[in-house]
Amino acid sequence: MDDTDDFDKPIVEAKDDATLYLDCVRLLESGQVRRFENAVANFDIVQYELNDGPSKSLLFYAIERDDQVLTKLLLDMEVPLDKEYSIMVPVSASPTAELVQKTLNAYNLARELHHDDIADLIYRHQNLSPYDQRFFRVLQLNDVRRCDTFIHRLQNEKRQYDLATKGLFLAAQLGSVRLLDYFLSRWKINVDIEQKQEDGHSISALLTAITHKQNEAAKFLLFRDANPNVKGQYGNALVTALHYESQNDLLALLLDKNADLTTRHPDYPKLSLREYCVLTNRVKAKTELDAYIKRLVISGNYQRLKWLVDHGYQYINIQINPKRNAKQLAKERYFDKIVKLIDDVENTQMKTRIKMNF
Repeated sequence: MDDTDDFDKPIVEAKDDATLYLDCVRLLESGQVRRFENAVANFDIVQYELNDGPSKSLLFYAIERDDQVLTKLLLDMEVPLDKEYSIMVPVSASPTAELVQKTLNAYNLARELHHDDIADLIYRHQNLSPYDQRFFRVLQLNDVRRCDTFIHRLQNEKRQYDLATKGLFLAAQLGSVRLLDYFLSRWKINVDIEQKQEDGHSISALLTAITHKQNEAAKFLLFRDANPNVKGQYGNALVTALHYESQNDLLALLLDKNADLTTRHPDYPKLSLREYCVLTNRVKAKTELDAYIKRLVISGNYQRLKWLVDHGYQYINIQINPKRNAKQLAKERYFDKIVKLIDDVENTQMKTRIKMNF
């Protein structure tokens, strides 16, 4: 085998944006719709036009051809309609008419060329609600097929993925488990992807669901392995759920998914989460935190209890009932390490109190 074979192969250079756009023009002018769709799937013509890349919009070529199919395709892709370009247009309908230069947008060009059906298409599209509003209305229908059709009209894969990512957060806001499953499964979006809010804080889909009190959606995201310790405005998902007074079944699931119980509410940095619940009269939530500790003791989960203590959570010897506490429960089950752990915590607390008295 000749070692020089690889060097003899021609090097194919990657096309720049201008060349890719010109390829799209050629496909559009020749009416090759399928190949045009394949080309724009990987090249964002909308962004290229928004960046003032071309001297004439693709929509102008479709209008000049009086091609309603391609015009509709481009309108569904949300190509910019307000941009104006200087082009040569005939002064009359005669084939031998003189050409003059005019600066026109897409609608005015269609009127100038007397392509009234296309002009009507553009006019109706210009008067639609803003794109984000239309997308939100589609999501409100809770219909996966309609949502999928809406996204695929964009043609470009990156723009489709970006819209699907936005859809994940909107589905969490709306509490649609069906749409959440669609975005996570069909578009393979990372369940922990974060989005910047206007106030500068990051937020995940899980935190969005909790913020909008969408209990079932939040639980679904946890079952899809959403990280409960991603932090937003109020901290992790557990603190956020306590802040918005989420239902106890969600709190229990967050704790069982190892949400960090040792973190603090940003408005009460000197209080543990249990103390925060007591201070703000979140009685049911405080009961759920204690129930979690009880579950750890019953299951003999020394490692998790030790981790909590090492990270500053001291409320281990919770009261099981009026006559029984966690230490007694651990003794009954012969969990000697847990008994010793509770003893160590209580001894430390006693030494702290003695020191404060002096």
